[in-house]
Amino acid sequence: MIIFCATSCSENAVPVSQPQTGITNKTLVLYYTRTGNNEIVAKAVNGLIKDSTIEQVKSNVSVPASATWYNLPFTKAEIDPIGVNPDEFNNIILCTPVYLQGISPPIKAVIKEFPLKGKRVAVLATCGGMYFSVFHSFVKWSLKRRGAQVSGVYVIKVGGKSEEEITLQVKEHLEKIGF
Repeated sequence: MIIFCATSCSENAVPVSQPQTGITNKTLVLYYTRTGNNEIVAKAVNGLIKDSTIEQVKSNVSVPASATWYNLPFTKAEIDPIGVNPDEFNNIILCTPVYLQGISPPIKAVIKEFPLKGKRVAVLATCGGMYFSVFHSFVKWSLKRRGAQVSGVYVIKVGGKSEEEITLQVKEHLEKIGF
């Protein structure tokens, strides 16, 4: 399973799909962070899901560029190679901040480049301010276009929240996804 983590301020969620059957039920947690909030989310996921692996997505994109130029649809962030074999996982969770009502450019690059076909994927998005749910539809469309089985897109509000409060939100969302 692949789970993407993103931060946002909406409590709207998309329906949960059934887990993919296969020889493994290992979960890969990929996260991109600049402020540390998505690292908190990813570590919480890793602590709550048995047989999960956590990997940070690294990019040369600066914070101002992430929130502006690279968030435009025609731009593409460069990311460092991800140090795991994607064939070892059938579940993926993506953790990403929300920039300009969209996911971070490095996580967009993961969606475009990482093999997602047939994998169960969920997104956890973090935000500290305003958030609009139009984001959910675009992310779901992007993942389905890559052949992923979308388990959900969920928002984690991190503004003014403690690590414990963030972890509680993660736990609630994972229960909705079925973990």
